Amino acid sequence: MTDNNTETKSESLSLIDIELNNQLDAKLTINELVNKIKVLAENQDPYLVSKEIERLKSLFYLKLQKQEKFQTKKDVNIDGEKDTNNELNQKKHISPEEVLFKKIYAKYKKVKLECRKQKEKEEKNNFIIKKNIITDIYNLTKTKESIKETFKHFRILQKKWKETGYVPQTLKNEIWKSYHHHVELFYDYIKINNDLRDLDFKRNLEEKTKICNKAEALMNEKSFKKNHQILQELHEHWKNIGPVKKELREEIWQRFQNISKILNKKRNDYFIQQKKTDKEKLKNKVTICKKIDNLSEISSSYKGWEEATFKCHDLEIEWKKIGRLNKADNKNAWKRLRSSLNNFYTKKNAFYKQKKEENKTVLEMKTHICKEAESLQNSTEWKTTTDQLIKLQKKWKNISYSSNNKSNKIWIQFNEACDTFFKRKKTYYKTKDKEQIICFKEKKELLNQLKTFKKTGNKASDIKKLNEFRQKWTTLGYVPIKKRKINDEFFSLINNYFKELGLNKKDLAIEEYLNKIKALNGNNNSLKNEKQFLLNKINNLKKDITQYENNMSFFTNNKGAEAFKTQVEDQIKEIKSEIEILKQKLEILNKG
Repeated sequence: MTDNNTETKSESLSLIDIELNNQLDAKLTINELVNKIKVLAENQDPYLVSKEIERLKSLFYLKLQKQEKFQTKKDVNIDGEKDTNNELNQKKHISPEEVLFKKIYAKYKKVKLECRKQKEKEEKNNFIIKKNIITDIYNLTKTKESIKETFKHFRILQKKWKETGYVPQTLKNEIWKSYHHHVELFYDYIKINNDLRDLDFKRNLEEKTKICNKAEALMNEKSFKKNHQILQELHEHWKNIGPVKKELREEIWQRFQNISKILNKKRNDYFIQQKKTDKEKLKNKVTICKKIDNLSEISSSYKGWEEATFKCHDLEIEWKKIGRLNKADNKNAWKRLRSSLNNFYTKKNAFYKQKKEENKTVLEMKTHICKEAESLQNSTEWKTTTDQLIKLQKKWKNISYSSNNKSNKIWIQFNEACDTFFKRKKTYYKTKDKEQIICFKEKKELLNQLKTFKKTGNKASDIKKLNEFRQKWTTLGYVPIKKRKINDEFFSLINNYFKELGLNKKDLAIEEYLNKIKALNGNNNSLKNEKQFLLNKINNLKKDITQYENNMSFFTNNKGAEAFKTQVEDQIKEIKSEIEILKQKLEILNKG
């Protein structure tokens, strides 16, 4: 059997049969597909199963691709990034199923190549045989045998021609024209009797009429492949039949030619429409690929990539539902899809890799903040620690969000450390508020006692008594902020009593300052500010003295200048006295 005949048989399945086989084979596992290909590859004529094997090959790689994608998704770690080691292994090694398939397919291709060489050899040999048959037919016209014997030899040569297989495709038309020409020469040249010739013409006409009937019956055939195959076989059969009467030759040929044109036009129209359909399908598939390309451009977050991945999967399913195209377009369409998918998943993996690095940095920053918070959770420096923890909380909020499990664990630790401190602080101030209320009641009672104070006439005894009031007041501690006016009221009353006792300006200033310091009652910031104020005041007064002394050096020895000089000296004494009081205040402040 020749190559042309084999290829024709390999296309004998109708579109419906192919679609049915596709549906059935789609349910097979990868191993079952490999086994089926193995069985087909063992066929004695590899060309008979060529189309089927190529179809199963395509299906095999589709299933293998899905399996590898599924495995790739399993290799994605918690942060959404592929395991690089697994990815490299997949690039270096192919699956056992693919190794087995390639081994079977390589063996099949080798057998097919050997078969092809054998067929080419047979076709060349058939060409030589057919050339010899034409020569023998030509020689019959030169023989002196009886008409009966000559015609018998002619029949034998005709039979031999039909039984001889195909010749090379490039020589097929040429050899047939030569054969047909010499057959007609044979009929026209030899002077056979009319009865014998007419009988042969009649038999040829009947055979060609059958061919026309079979061709016309093909109008109801739904499969264009089967239609085309049978029509080619009928044309081949036509060529092997001898001539009919001259007056009928054109008529019978025209009949066969007309139905052939109709069938070929019907087939061509189908394929033209198929090309239009494929063009529209290809356009739709390219549009879907562009949508997949756009997905990777708009995704900039974990949620965005998650949603984009679902959309990409849906678009891939939509792409496949459009169906197959012609061989060339189908190959390009698959190449375009794989490019879009590879681009999408490459960008997705790059995003997750970058986020993993960012998450690592964020984790380190949050761990550091958490440790700081934990070191402060037992502090009793309520104001300072509160400010520090608030700064840490703001710093935490300004750090990028991470859904990493470790990050969540650190957040729980950080939150617990903050809660521990603020609960302790709340408990402390709640207790302190109660104490301050009690303290206020005690100070109010002491203030009422001070209001009843009466001078005894003994100045020293009265001052001692007032100092006892002042000393007891400072030992009672703080009162609520809203009630602190009671301190001013108390010390204002004390100062008035000291004035009534007739203390000199200096002693009174010292007593009043002492009361002021007692009123501050250990407020470190206020005491620090007061100390700085005293030091600045002393320095400024010293500068004033220096300035006065410099001015005095310019005075002349006249009466007007002497009076002004005396006035300046008095001012210097007064400033020095004020400095002395400030120093005493500073000493009181330093003693606490």
